[in-house]
Amino acid sequence: MSRIQRCFKSLASAGFFRSQDDNKLELLSHGREYANLLQQHWLRLRPLAAYLGDSSESSSTSNQHRFSFPQSQQFLTNFRRLLKDHPRKAKCPTLIKHQSSCSSGPGNPLFEIKSPSVLLTTDFLVEPHRALEHFYNMQRESKIWWMRLSSNPSRYRIVPCDVGEELNPKNYQAIDIRSSYAEAGEVTVEHLSLVRMEDDKDFLLPDARTGESVQPTVIRSVIELETATCSLLLDGCDHGRNEQSLLLHRLLAPYQCGIACVESDSELSEDLADLCLHLKHVINHAGLRLCQGSGFASTKDAAHLAEHLLESDMLGVPYTLVLNEKTLKNGLMQLRSRDTRLAETIHISDVPDYLLNIFKN
Repeated sequence: MSRIQRCFKSLASAGFFRSQDDNKLELLSHGREYANLLQQHWLRLRPLAAYLGDSSESSSTSNQHRFSFPQSQQFLTNFRRLLKDHPRKAKCPTLIKHQSSCSSGPGNPLFEIKSPSVLLTTDFLVEPHRALEHFYNMQRESKIWWMRLSSNPSRYRIVPCDVGEELNPKNYQAIDIRSSYAEAGEVTVEHLSLVRMEDDKDFLLPDARTGESVQPTVIRSVIELETATCSLLLDGCDHGRNEQSLLLHRLLAPYQCGIACVESDSELSEDLADLCLHLKHVINHAGLRLCQGSGFASTKDAAHLAEHLLESDMLGVPYTLVLNEKTLKNGLMQLRSRDTRLAETIHISDVPDYLLNIFKN
């Protein structure tokens, strides 16, 4: 079994996705939660954009459609909504964000996604004379965004796409951002396309600097949410370390923190449980995502604790609070890191502020 196959098996057993009879991947509960968090993270990227929500029209990511979108009814509708609902942002340059469904997209060497999938689309309407400058900047920004989410930033690269002989390269440009998994292949996580629009009085915006009406050039970014989700999950598992763990970005981990207590003294087990419930309430109230179920795990000894921590590592939980009977006396506990597998001692009064500071950085 190859390394990538072992990663697929680990992610399936941890409840992130499963492979169906047709070898297409379907997200499970943990995978869907990660996809939701990735979608929210995308919304926070380039926050000045006019967000138009879901569009009713189905889209496609195939090469034959990546340059024809300016002629679509949906693009015209979005442009009119920009003028009507976001008049202050209706200047060049500006950004429009929207979501749509995709019935089928191009496959990749590693996996296919069960339809339908969600497309996260950003349209950057820019001044024609600065179009290439914006296009290169957007490439760089997008690549950096993916690298920051990755456990191995070096796996991402920008790949130019052939636009075909029938299209003028001055008016059409396209690149893909791909994530590489060595001999197993690559996954395209984002499509970027530049289209210089033909003269059309329906698509005019005032230049933010001069106020003169211009025909904007459109740079479109398209991310297939489910494909990107599976790629990042695979990235977090394919880290080359000896330890079994899922190195998800701590802001996107479905569960950011866990609580475990070691009950070596049965007489104090009820008091420990009460303390764990208190910490659960404090952490939830602070807005941090706590592990599912009761919110804490009771372990009998060090071996049982190690087994629980391994399960937490495979769920991608960045930090676990470890309590024992001494915690009841002095208020000290261990904060164990998934990435380093090391623990530091903190006081109960440090929760949740210490954790919140970690997740802010």
